[in-house]
Amino acid sequence: MRPLLPTVGVALLCFAGSAAAQSPDERAGLERLRDSLEAVTDSADLKRFEAAGIEVAKLHRDDPLIHLRLGFIAYRLGEVTGVSSHFDDAAGEFEWASELEPGWPYPWYGLGRSELAIGARAPIAIENLKQALHLDHLSKAINAYAKAAAADSTFAQPVIELVDAALRQRVRAETDVALRVARLAAATARSNAAFQLARGRIEREVGEGDSARAAFAAYVADGGDSGVGLLELARTDYYLHRDSAGEAEYYAGVRAAGSGAGIGLYRTDFSWIATPAELAAFDSLSTADARVAWLHEFWNRRDVADVRRPGERLAEHYRRWFYAIRAYKLVSPHRHYDFTEVYRSPQDLLDDRGVVYLRLGPPDQRSTFAGVGGTAASGVEPNESWLYRRPGGNLIFHFVSRGDVQDYKLVESLTDALSFDERQHLAFGGDTSGLVRGLFASRSTFGPMYERIGNTLTTNVLPAIAEDRQRGTYAIGVGTTTDDNRHRFDESLDALIEGYLMGRPGDSTAHQMLHVVFAIPGDRLAPVAAPSGVLYPLRFRLYVSTRRDSLVAEVDTMRVFGVSEALRAPEYLTGQMEVPVPAGEYRYRLLIESRDGQAGDVVSDSVAVEPLDGRRFAVSDLVVGRAGDLSWSDAGDTVFVNPLDRFPAGGDAQLYYEVYGLAAGTPYHTEIRVERQGGGSIFGAIRRLFGGGRPPVLLSFDAASDGPDTRVHRVVALRDAPTGGYALTLRITDPATGRAVTRVRHFEIVSAQP
Repeated sequence: MRPLLPTVGVALLCFAGSAAAQSPDERAGLERLRDSLEAVTDSADLKRFEAAGIEVAKLHRDDPLIHLRLGFIAYRLGEVTGVSSHFDDAAGEFEWASELEPGWPYPWYGLGRSELAIGARAPIAIENLKQALHLDHLSKAINAYAKAAAADSTFAQPVIELVDAALRQRVRAETDVALRVARLAAATARSNAAFQLARGRIEREVGEGDSARAAFAAYVADGGDSGVGLLELARTDYYLHRDSAGEAEYYAGVRAAGSGAGIGLYRTDFSWIATPAELAAFDSLSTADARVAWLHEFWNRRDVADVRRPGERLAEHYRRWFYAIRAYKLVSPHRHYDFTEVYRSPQDLLDDRGVVYLRLGPPDQRSTFAGVGGTAASGVEPNESWLYRRPGGNLIFHFVSRGDVQDYKLVESLTDALSFDERQHLAFGGDTSGLVRGLFASRSTFGPMYERIGNTLTTNVLPAIAEDRQRGTYAIGVGTTTDDNRHRFDESLDALIEGYLMGRPGDSTAHQMLHVVFAIPGDRLAPVAAPSGVLYPLRFRLYVSTRRDSLVAEVDTMRVFGVSEALRAPEYLTGQMEVPVPAGEYRYRLLIESRDGQAGDVVSDSVAVEPLDGRRFAVSDLVVGRAGDLSWSDAGDTVFVNPLDRFPAGGDAQLYYEVYGLAAGTPYHTEIRVERQGGGSIFGAIRRLFGGGRPPVLLSFDAASDGPDTRVHRVVALRDAPTGGYALTLRITDPATGRAVTRVRHFEIVSAQP
């Protein structure tokens, strides 16, 4: 780098005593200097260069170009060394130049960059306080950039950096300034692609989606990176709720993204919810086609997992992204961590509320507690808790901002919101029960434990604190490593489902059929009046997927059930769906929701599908039903099924199963066992096991196959069986090979209705 310095130094000296006007040649000289400085990484060389410039400035104190050059040198020194005082020196030189030539754009441009660098290294708490008074460095930078753009509307770079700075600010007045300047400069910077990109972003920030689209389209037309431009168009269309257009542009942009910048933007967007393994997999891809296919699968898997239509998770991601940017964006990228903050986010754009929001969406409930006076001096730091209601257990997140009112971080326990002194007081057995009770009482609707501690007069709150910390630790682990877009309903339908795997002979694509039956309590449904009775319109979406959530089969339909009068407890609405499935290991998920979407359930289970094509010995699932209940037709056979698995005492149970892969006339062995839960066979209590009045003399028997697909109906009489829970075990053995297959079904015998 050393041969560079004499040349640059001569250029500096040559500007001493130059004309007052800033000519194009002088601007070009400044840009050459900046380019040269970018190549210098040795701080000693830069300091020598700065010292030489200072000597020149002593002789020419009123030459603005000398101060401009010293400003750029000091700025580069700050970049190389990381010492903030060099940025202060740079700001001083640029400010001096602006006083000498207030109509030049470069002094204001340099001052804006310096103020940004100073603010980025300032303590965030001080910057937050100054921001309220518009005395923070970000506000100062925005003001300087605006003056640079006003001095010369053809100078696009200050406008671009002004927009970037305003987008980091959370004050509408600053974005309005950036928008006005960008629009004024639009007429003279039309062919500048980078300017159009910045303008589009500030237009979208203030809600002008159509103007933003026009700017992004101009960016692409002016030679901008197509991958970047199409992604910004996609984001804007999602912002405008034009989801179909947004999805098309998103994948078109993935295909067009050939630069590191374009690919990097896509990676950044999905990295908010991706696992480390997913990020590594994306990074290993080398072609645009591979990235398109991979991202399709990335988003589609999430739609399948949440029983959403294709494209819903991607649209929801951008809805969350726009909200998080507005609500949880950090002012400063420099964050400090307290020892209680166990989660350390690798990014510096959003506080931890934004991280959880992008992954899990809006919470079901929020709560805060300010304490006495609402300040840290009262013993409580700014805090916020979020509740997510989940069928498998609620998640509760606690966020605390220690002196940084715009940087909330995840903590394990609600008591971590106490000030340092109060936490120490609590740790050493001091009486902080008043504050602790206040904190827990503010979350009383989050669960019984919070309500109990909030209302108790005892000072022994340590067990509750330990429980809260355990829950918080678990929630942090889930909320920072997983994501979902699950359905949320105001009311549950309390639906019950069961799946049955049966054969599908003659089909060339899938020889197996999955039958899913459901039962919904009548009093959970809202009837719709009809001329001949009432109607129950319900939407059903059944997804069958691999264990990695790749979709293999689906049914998506609206059904309307009609009955003569409204169902009441203990009546149920029952039904059945079916879908062909190939052999393999799968999950199936069934969404049932009311027409208005206010009530519903998502119920899931797993299924192992073995080939039932008749080419090898196999047995279907065992179906246990009751005549007159729900049924389906299978190749002309009526199969009765009882989705509640409840049978009235004194009745009969209909058994149905299929045996595959045996030639006609081939014998197979059957064993049937019915055991009451807790042990004890009921065969001695059942006088007639199989229909027709025959006594239960055969607990096992041989039968002859009808061919590759043998359909078997049996009737079990339960007339003398006591009420209670039972397990019915079916065991089929192929004598030729000795292979046996066992199927088990649990059911309950209940008192007959009077």
